[in-house]
Amino acid sequence: SPGQKRKVWELIRHKVNPVAACPRDVEDLKKRWRDLKRRDRSKLCRLSQGCGPPGPAAPLGLLLAPEEMPPAAAPPG
Repeated sequence: SPGQKRKVWELIRHKVNPVAACPRDVEDLKKRWRDLKRRDRSKLCRLSQGCGPPGPAAPLGLLLAPEEMPPAAAPPG
């Protein structure tokens, strides 16, 4: 229900703000969540080569941030 969703988003806000660089309100958190989902879907689509014009696959390191790299593919250091 809308009331339960609001409570969950408030709980998320209370957990995120103490560790965030800048405090965010619920609407900012929702926007950030939507942006992250969209970015991840786009990355998955590019990785599976299911989107965009046909062409060579981009190396994994160009699509993922270092903390997102699988352990075997992560550069040393």
